[in-house]
Amino acid sequence: MLIIVHGGICKDEIPDAYDGLTRACERGREALREREAVDAVEEVVKVLEDDPRLNAGTGSFPNLLGEVEMSASIMKDDFSCGGVAAIKNIKNPISVARAVMEKTHHVLLVGEGANLFARLLGFEPYNPVADLTIKTLEKSIEKAKKETDFIYHFYLKRAQEKVRRLHLGTVGAVALDGRGRVAAGTSTGGIEMQLPGRVGDSPIVGCGCFACEWGGVSMTGEGEEIIRLGLARKIGEWMEHWSAQEAVDRGMELARRFGVFCGAIAVRKDGSVGWGENGGTLLFAYWKEDMERPFFLKRN
Repeated sequence: MLIIVHGGICKDEIPDAYDGLTRACERGREALREREAVDAVEEVVKVLEDDPRLNAGTGSFPNLLGEVEMSASIMKDDFSCGGVAAIKNIKNPISVARAVMEKTHHVLLVGEGANLFARLLGFEPYNPVADLTIKTLEKSIEKAKKETDFIYHFYLKRAQEKVRRLHLGTVGAVALDGRGRVAAGTSTGGIEMQLPGRVGDSPIVGCGCFACEWGGVSMTGEGEEIIRLGLARKIGEWMEHWSAQEAVDRGMELARRFGVFCGAIAVRKDGSVGWGENGGTLLFAYWKEDMERPFFLKRN
Protein backbone atom coordinates (compact mmCIF):
# COMPACT_ATOMS: atom_id res chain seq x y z
CA MET A 1 0.00 0.00 0.00
CA LEU A 2 1.18 3.52 -0.70
CA ILE A 3 -0.05 7.05 -1.30
CA ILE A 4 1.70 10.01 -2.93
CA VAL A 5 0.29 13.55 -2.95
CA HIS A 6 1.30 16.88 -4.45
CA GLY A 7 0.40 20.46 -3.62
CA GLY A 8 1.24 21.93 -7.00
CA ILE A 9 4.29 23.39 -8.68
CA CYS A 10 5.41 26.98 -8.25
CA LYS A 11 7.98 29.26 -9.84
CA ASP A 12 8.30 31.91 -7.18
CA GLU A 13 6.81 32.05 -3.70
CA ILE A 14 6.68 28.62 -2.04
CA PRO A 15 3.97 28.18 0.61
CA ASP A 16 4.75 26.43 3.87
CA ALA A 17 2.40 23.51 3.26
CA TYR A 18 4.39 20.72 4.93
CA ASP A 19 1.76 20.04 7.57
CA GLY A 20 -1.08 19.99 5.04
CA LEU A 21 0.62 17.49 2.74
CA THR A 22 1.64 15.17 5.56
CA ARG A 23 -1.86 15.38 7.02
CA ALA A 24 -3.25 14.41 3.61
CA CYS A 25 -0.88 11.43 3.49
CA GLU A 26 -2.00 10.33 6.93
CA ARG A 27 -5.65 10.54 5.87
CA GLY A 28 -4.80 8.41 2.83
CA ARG A 29 -2.99 5.88 5.01
CA GLU A 30 -6.05 5.52 7.23
CA ALA A 31 -8.32 5.02 4.22
CA LEU A 32 -6.03 2.44 2.61
CA ARG A 33 -6.08 0.25 5.71
CA GLU A 34 -9.78 -0.50 5.38
CA ARG A 35 -10.92 0.81 2.00
CA GLU A 36 -9.90 1.02 -1.67
CA ALA A 37 -7.41 3.18 -3.53
CA VAL A 38 -10.15 5.38 -4.96
CA ASP A 39 -11.44 6.12 -1.44
CA ALA A 40 -7.93 7.10 -0.34
CA VAL A 41 -7.47 9.40 -3.32
CA GLU A 42 -10.76 11.17 -2.67
CA GLU A 43 -10.02 11.62 1.04
CA VAL A 44 -6.51 12.93 0.36
CA VAL A 45 -7.62 15.42 -2.27
CA LYS A 46 -10.39 16.67 0.03
CA VAL A 47 -7.78 17.50 2.67
CA LEU A 48 -5.78 19.43 0.07
CA GLU A 49 -8.89 21.19 -1.28
CA ASP A 50 -9.70 22.34 2.25
CA ASP A 51 -6.23 23.87 2.76
CA PRO A 52 -6.54 27.62 1.96
CA ARG A 53 -2.82 27.79 1.08
CA LEU A 54 -3.31 25.59 -1.97
CA ASN A 55 -5.04 26.41 -5.24
CA ALA A 56 -7.93 23.94 -5.16
CA GLY A 57 -11.25 24.12 -3.37
CA THR A 58 -10.93 26.76 -0.65
CA GLY A 59 -8.44 29.36 -1.86
CA SER A 60 -8.86 28.71 -5.59
CA PHE A 61 -7.78 31.33 -8.13
CA PRO A 62 -10.60 33.62 -9.33
CA ASN A 63 -11.25 34.34 -12.98
CA LEU A 64 -11.22 37.88 -14.34
CA LEU A 65 -14.79 38.41 -13.18
CA GLY A 66 -13.68 37.64 -9.64
CA GLU A 67 -15.55 34.33 -9.64
CA VAL A 68 -14.08 30.98 -8.60
CA GLU A 69 -14.49 28.18 -11.17
CA MET A 70 -12.95 24.87 -10.07
CA SER A 71 -12.17 21.60 -11.83
CA ALA A 72 -11.33 18.05 -10.74
CA SER A 73 -11.12 14.49 -12.00
CA ILE A 74 -10.70 11.02 -10.56
CA MET A 75 -9.87 7.73 -12.27
CA LYS A 76 -9.45 4.05 -11.43
CA ASP A 77 -7.24 1.47 -13.12
CA ASP A 78 -10.27 -0.16 -14.76
CA PHE A 79 -10.70 3.10 -16.77
CA SER A 80 -13.69 4.24 -14.71
CA CYS A 81 -13.43 8.03 -14.50
CA GLY A 82 -15.32 11.22 -13.85
CA GLY A 83 -14.69 14.94 -13.82
CA VAL A 84 -16.19 18.38 -13.33
CA ALA A 85 -15.05 21.66 -14.86
CA ALA A 86 -15.88 25.30 -14.15
CA ILE A 87 -17.96 24.28 -11.13
CA LYS A 88 -18.77 27.00 -8.59
CA ASN A 89 -19.62 27.24 -4.89
CA ILE A 90 -18.66 23.67 -3.99
CA LYS A 91 -16.33 22.74 -1.13
CA ASN A 92 -14.89 19.53 -2.61
CA PRO A 93 -15.03 19.24 -6.43
CA ILE A 94 -13.21 15.88 -6.25
CA SER A 95 -16.26 14.33 -4.56
CA VAL A 96 -18.56 15.65 -7.29
CA ALA A 97 -16.15 14.24 -9.89
CA ARG A 98 -16.39 10.84 -8.21
CA ALA A 99 -20.18 11.07 -8.28
CA VAL A 100 -20.04 11.73 -12.04
CA MET A 101 -17.97 8.55 -12.36
CA GLU A 102 -20.25 6.39 -10.23
CA LYS A 103 -23.75 7.80 -10.80
CA THR A 104 -23.85 8.82 -14.47
CA HIS A 105 -23.00 7.47 -17.90
CA HIS A 106 -20.80 10.52 -18.51
CA VAL A 107 -17.16 11.37 -17.95
CA LEU A 108 -17.26 15.17 -17.62
CA LEU A 109 -19.87 17.71 -16.49
CA VAL A 110 -19.20 21.44 -16.78
CA GLY A 111 -20.48 24.80 -15.58
CA GLU A 112 -24.11 25.12 -14.59
CA GLY A 113 -24.74 21.47 -15.43
CA ALA A 114 -22.08 20.41 -12.95
CA ASN A 115 -23.53 22.72 -10.31
CA LEU A 116 -27.07 21.41 -10.86
CA PHE A 117 -25.81 17.84 -10.59
CA ALA A 118 -24.04 18.64 -7.31
CA ARG A 119 -27.17 20.23 -5.85
CA LEU A 120 -29.33 17.25 -6.89
CA LEU A 121 -26.97 15.00 -4.92
CA GLY A 122 -27.14 17.20 -1.84
CA PHE A 123 -23.77 18.95 -1.97
CA GLU A 124 -24.17 22.10 0.11
CA PRO A 125 -23.41 25.57 -1.30
CA TYR A 126 -19.99 26.78 -0.18
CA ASN A 127 -17.95 29.95 -0.70
CA PRO A 128 -14.37 28.93 -1.62
CA VAL A 129 -12.95 32.46 -1.49
CA ALA A 130 -9.91 32.79 0.80
CA ASP A 131 -7.10 35.29 1.30
CA LEU A 132 -5.16 33.60 -1.49
CA THR A 133 -8.06 34.12 -3.87
CA ILE A 134 -8.11 37.84 -3.23
CA LYS A 135 -4.35 38.31 -3.58
CA THR A 136 -4.36 36.39 -6.85
CA LEU A 137 -7.22 38.48 -8.21
CA GLU A 138 -5.33 41.66 -7.38
CA LYS A 139 -2.25 40.35 -9.22
CA SER A 140 -4.38 39.32 -12.20
CA ILE A 141 -5.88 42.80 -12.43
CA GLU A 142 -2.44 44.40 -12.53
CA LYS A 143 -1.33 42.00 -15.27
CA ALA A 144 -4.54 42.53 -17.25
CA LYS A 145 -3.97 46.30 -17.24
CA LYS A 146 -0.76 45.72 -19.22
CA GLU A 147 -2.41 43.54 -21.87
CA THR A 148 -2.94 45.15 -25.29
CA ASP A 149 -5.89 42.93 -26.25
CA PHE A 150 -9.26 44.56 -25.44
CA ILE A 151 -10.62 41.20 -24.22
CA TYR A 152 -8.75 41.51 -20.93
CA HIS A 153 -9.77 45.12 -20.42
CA PHE A 154 -13.42 44.14 -20.89
CA TYR A 155 -13.28 42.23 -17.58
CA LEU A 156 -11.18 44.69 -15.61
CA LYS A 157 -13.90 46.91 -14.14
CA ARG A 158 -15.94 43.98 -12.90
CA ALA A 159 -12.87 42.34 -11.42
CA GLN A 160 -11.81 45.54 -9.64
CA GLU A 161 -15.25 45.78 -8.08
CA LYS A 162 -14.89 42.28 -6.65
CA VAL A 163 -11.44 42.67 -5.11
CA ARG A 164 -11.58 42.12 -1.36
CA ARG A 165 -8.51 40.21 -0.28
CA LEU A 166 -6.39 35.63 -2.36
CA HIS A 167 -2.84 31.72 -3.65
CA LEU A 168 -0.30 28.13 -5.40
CA GLY A 169 -1.23 25.28 -7.66
CA THR A 170 -3.21 22.24 -8.56
CA VAL A 171 -3.32 19.37 -6.03
CA GLY A 172 -3.46 15.64 -6.63
CA ALA A 173 -2.92 12.12 -5.33
CA VAL A 174 -2.21 8.60 -6.55
CA ALA A 175 -2.81 5.52 -4.38
CA LEU A 176 -2.13 1.78 -4.50
CA ASP A 177 -4.23 -0.32 -2.13
CA GLY A 178 -3.64 -3.72 -0.55
CA ARG A 179 -5.45 -5.49 -3.40
CA GLY A 180 -3.16 -3.98 -6.02
CA ARG A 181 -5.70 -1.46 -7.32
CA VAL A 182 -4.55 2.02 -8.38
CA ALA A 183 -6.49 5.30 -8.48
CA ALA A 184 -5.51 8.88 -9.24
CA GLY A 185 -7.16 12.26 -8.70
CA THR A 186 -6.42 15.91 -9.50
CA SER A 187 -8.14 19.12 -8.42
CA THR A 188 -7.51 22.78 -9.24
CA GLY A 189 -8.80 26.29 -8.78
CA GLY A 190 -7.42 27.49 -12.11
CA ILE A 191 -4.74 30.05 -13.01
CA GLU A 192 -4.10 33.77 -12.75
CA MET A 193 -5.78 35.94 -15.40
CA GLN A 194 -8.20 33.14 -16.23
CA LEU A 195 -11.03 34.05 -18.59
CA PRO A 196 -14.49 32.92 -17.42
CA GLY A 197 -15.17 29.42 -18.70
CA ARG A 198 -11.52 28.48 -19.13
CA VAL A 199 -10.78 24.79 -18.45
CA GLY A 200 -7.27 23.39 -18.01
CA ASP A 201 -5.89 19.87 -17.84
CA SER A 202 -7.08 18.85 -14.36
CA PRO A 203 -10.57 17.51 -15.22
CA ILE A 204 -9.49 15.94 -18.52
CA VAL A 205 -8.65 12.25 -18.47
CA GLY A 206 -5.23 11.54 -19.93
CA CYS A 207 -4.06 15.11 -19.39
CA GLY A 208 -4.20 16.10 -15.72
CA CYS A 209 -5.11 12.69 -14.36
CA PHE A 210 -4.79 9.11 -15.58
CA ALA A 211 -4.96 5.56 -14.22
CA CYS A 212 -4.58 2.30 -16.11
CA GLU A 213 -3.52 -1.30 -15.65
CA TRP A 214 0.10 -0.25 -15.13
CA GLY A 215 -0.28 2.66 -12.71
CA GLY A 216 -1.63 6.13 -12.03
CA VAL A 217 -0.52 9.75 -12.58
CA SER A 218 -1.47 13.24 -11.37
CA MET A 219 -0.13 16.36 -13.11
CA THR A 220 0.31 20.02 -12.19
CA GLY A 221 1.51 23.00 -14.19
CA GLU A 222 0.55 24.81 -17.40
CA GLY A 223 -2.80 23.24 -18.16
CA GLU A 224 -3.11 24.19 -21.82
CA GLU A 225 0.33 22.79 -22.63
CA ILE A 226 -0.25 19.61 -20.62
CA ILE A 227 -3.43 19.07 -22.65
CA ARG A 228 -1.56 19.52 -25.92
CA LEU A 229 0.96 16.85 -24.96
CA GLY A 230 -1.51 14.49 -23.23
CA LEU A 231 1.17 14.02 -20.59
CA ALA A 232 -0.66 12.01 -17.92
CA ARG A 233 -1.66 9.31 -20.39
CA LYS A 234 1.84 9.13 -21.83
CA ILE A 235 3.43 8.71 -18.40
CA GLY A 236 0.81 6.14 -17.41
CA GLU A 237 1.34 4.05 -20.52
CA TRP A 238 5.13 4.27 -20.27
CA MET A 239 4.83 2.44 -16.95
CA GLU A 240 4.06 -0.75 -18.90
CA HIS A 241 7.79 -1.04 -19.58
CA TRP A 242 9.40 1.48 -17.22
CA SER A 243 9.44 2.17 -13.48
CA ALA A 244 7.30 5.03 -12.19
CA GLN A 245 10.36 7.27 -11.85
CA GLU A 246 11.62 6.45 -15.32
CA ALA A 247 8.17 7.16 -16.79
CA VAL A 248 7.99 10.52 -15.02
CA ASP A 249 11.53 11.37 -16.15
CA ARG A 250 10.54 10.64 -19.76
CA GLY A 251 7.50 12.87 -19.32
CA MET A 252 9.59 15.74 -17.96
CA GLU A 253 12.08 15.35 -20.81
CA LEU A 254 9.20 15.64 -23.30
CA ALA A 255 7.95 18.71 -21.41
CA ARG A 256 11.41 20.30 -21.55
CA ARG A 257 11.61 19.68 -25.29
CA PHE A 258 8.43 21.71 -25.80
CA GLY A 259 9.08 24.26 -23.06
CA VAL A 260 6.19 23.12 -20.84
CA PHE A 261 6.33 24.09 -17.17
CA CYS A 262 4.86 21.17 -15.21
CA GLY A 263 5.31 18.49 -12.58
CA ALA A 264 3.98 14.97 -12.00
CA ILE A 265 3.64 12.24 -9.42
CA ALA A 266 3.11 8.58 -10.33
CA VAL A 267 2.66 5.12 -8.82
CA ARG A 268 3.27 1.87 -10.67
CA LYS A 269 1.40 -1.36 -9.87
CA ASP A 270 4.66 -2.88 -8.57
CA GLY A 271 4.80 -0.22 -5.85
CA SER A 272 7.45 2.02 -7.39
CA VAL A 273 6.93 5.76 -6.97
CA GLY A 274 7.94 8.58 -9.29
CA TRP A 275 7.97 12.36 -9.17
CA GLY A 276 9.53 15.18 -11.12
CA GLU A 277 9.21 18.68 -12.50
CA ASN A 278 10.37 20.79 -15.41
CA GLY A 279 11.44 23.94 -13.58
CA GLY A 280 10.11 25.47 -10.38
CA THR A 281 9.47 23.58 -7.17
CA LEU A 282 7.14 20.60 -6.77
CA LEU A 283 5.68 20.10 -3.30
CA PHE A 284 4.87 16.48 -2.56
CA ALA A 285 4.76 13.84 0.14
CA TYR A 286 4.31 10.08 0.15
CA TRP A 287 3.78 7.16 2.49
CA LYS A 288 4.45 3.43 2.04
CA GLU A 289 3.26 0.72 4.38
CA ASP A 290 6.80 0.07 5.62
CA MET A 291 7.23 3.75 6.60
CA GLU A 292 6.40 5.00 10.07
CA ARG A 293 5.67 8.56 8.91
CA PRO A 294 5.02 10.26 5.56
CA PHE A 295 8.04 11.62 3.66
CA PHE A 296 7.83 15.27 2.59
CA LEU A 297 10.01 16.95 -0.03
CA LYS A 298 10.32 20.15 -2.00
CA ARG A 299 11.72 18.95 -5.33
CA ASN A 300 13.56 21.44 -7.57
